[in-house]
Amino acid sequence: MQTKKLISYLSCEKFEKNIFTSLEERYKCNIIKDAVIINLEEDEQIILFKYGVFICWNVKFENIKFFMDFIKNFEINSFDIPFIEELNYTLENEFKINFDTIYLNNLSNISKIAISQALAQNVKLDQFEKELLTSIENNSSIPLQLAHTGKINLTKKEISKKIGELFLVKSKMNLHYDLLDTPEFFWEYPEYENQYEKLIKYLDIKSRVEVLNKKLEVIQELLHVLGDEQKHRYSSFLEWIIIILITFEIVINIKDHF
Repeated sequence: MQTKKLISYLSCEKFEKNIFTSLEERYKCNIIKDAVIINLEEDEQIILFKYGVFICWNVKFENIKFFMDFIKNFEINSFDIPFIEELNYTLENEFKINFDTIYLNNLSNISKIAISQALAQNVKLDQFEKELLTSIENNSSIPLQLAHTGKINLTKKEISKKIGELFLVKSKMNLHYDLLDTPEFFWEYPEYENQYEKLIKYLDIKSRVEVLNKKLEVIQELLHVLGDEQKHRYSSFLEWIIIILITFEIVINIKDHF
């Protein structure tokens, strides 16, 4: 069997629930657990997951484009540029992965879903990595300001906005973190989990998740720094109010004595 293209796409945060019904109306589909298998032309399949990912198995470029145009109406928080990863696959006697080529020992739908689960997690992890890195880079000036000037050169409103932005990033990662766990799919099909685990290891997903956790800790530290600064400014404001009130009271008492 010749080598064929295996392309992963992450086009949005997630798909609307009614996408499954619309896909069934337009394509020949099978739904197995959380995956939709879409049959196009002969030997062309797309496996779609609700969290914005679809995997193209040997699909022509024009069919991919047509499919992307169709699902655009069901995307929630679409990305301007989709996350894309490419591999190859072929049929062999023994399952293995070598030089970006997956050698499958069978081409059943279940086997393809097992592989697609790992590929879907891979591109979702790409998204998390990029968003966290962007957030850290956008706020890297905060520790530098503290180191050079001993204070943060932001207004109270700007600090509140920064806290909100960082909290949204952190909570989003925590909310969708289960997407990087072993899928429930393998509770029913444990015989395919070995293929999934081999691909997870090849894509270095577990160590990348550890790095992701470290970056989340950086976000948490930034939140602490900004929170402390906000408390300090509020305390300073109260102190000045107290000083002004005491001064005012002293002035009044002096006037009363004269």
